[in-house]
Amino acid sequence: MRYKGASGGRSSGKSHFFAECAVEEMVCDPALRFVCIREVQRSLRFSAKSLVEAKIKTLGVSHLFEIFRNEIRRRNGDGVMIFEGMQEHTAESLKSLEAFGRAWVEEAHCISKRSLDLLLPTIRAPGSEIWFSWNPDQPTDPVDKFFNEGVRGAAHVHTTYTDNPFCPEVMRTEAARLKDADPEAFEHIWLGGYFLGGSGRVYSSFLNKPYPEGNVDEGVEDIGGELLVGMDFNVNPMSATIAVRAVDECLVLDALEIMTSNTEEMGEEIRRRYPGRPVVVCPDPSGKARKTSAPVGQTDFTILERMGFQVRAPNAAPPVVDRVNNANAMYFQDGKRRIRIHPNARALITALANLTYKEGTSIRDKRSGFDHLPDSLDYLLWEEFNVLEKAKVPAKTFRWRV
Repeated sequence: MRYKGASGGRSSGKSHFFAECAVEEMVCDPALRFVCIREVQRSLRFSAKSLVEAKIKTLGVSHLFEIFRNEIRRRNGDGVMIFEGMQEHTAESLKSLEAFGRAWVEEAHCISKRSLDLLLPTIRAPGSEIWFSWNPDQPTDPVDKFFNEGVRGAAHVHTTYTDNPFCPEVMRTEAARLKDADPEAFEHIWLGGYFLGGSGRVYSSFLNKPYPEGNVDEGVEDIGGELLVGMDFNVNPMSATIAVRAVDECLVLDALEIMTSNTEEMGEEIRRRYPGRPVVVCPDPSGKARKTSAPVGQTDFTILERMGFQVRAPNAAPPVVDRVNNANAMYFQDGKRRIRIHPNARALITALANLTYKEGTSIRDKRSGFDHLPDSLDYLLWEEFNVLEKAKVPAKTFRWRV
């Protein structure tokens, strides 16, 4: 296979495997040119160079290599191993790698889509291969998407410390300790599962796993009819969550973020993606008076109504704690998950898994930028799927049962 990927958790042996493969292939082919790649290569101390050097010694082939500060050269041949950071390169500067027969991408979960798009066509020598090793972080990471799309010529294995016969006992003990102390962290760190969010998550009931165990469901379909849109008014970014109702369930189809935008542009994008559909927008209630993204004399609400959308919102914004509690009850309550999110809404999934409270407080940490899309879904859920005990009365106010 041209593309070889090994994902997994700590102490699974991925780096040791590829380092040994690299040494073996350079022993067998004295002319092989090999590049080890990271997204950011700040120091060779944090690259694969020291591991490769150790493998050269362990395998008893030191007499075949010359070790230099920045590279490893093959004696009796033109073969060389170099170490590069993708962020330092452009399409033009990468041309120097065209004759390389092997590329090993370390910590591939950090590789950006730009870097991946630049690298794949650059390694083009006959019989060339590109290897990837990584500890998974998010299902939306470019390397995960690349291998999950079933690319022709790609092989992918997932491995853990339980598959590694050379895993030290001290590491097995550490894994067992974390398994008891924090099962979610254990699954991410030691079993190579996706990051589900650390402690202090705002949306603690949301689970970034396939339905029914979690809230992510590739089976979510647009069943037609009325389109429900939650919207958070922000110039940068404007955010919207697109969903449909299935009885008492909210099926999320997509999530939109438009940078440096406004309400009208967001409305136009929704119309473009879903032409001819009746659309109900459940926005941030502040849009009733907001004019920051609207022409003089208009509000975000009047813009949406002028575009043919129906707007449903309370007179005043509910307390943040109430709408978050309502959302968490929808994500999971009484053994049921009433929100299912299609993987197309990857930005929303990432935000829900990562938005946390500031340490020691009940204040959401907005510095992360993960708050806008969850806010847009919160407004939709509050208006259309409110599972907290309430009764609506005219004029879009609420009377609470105490």
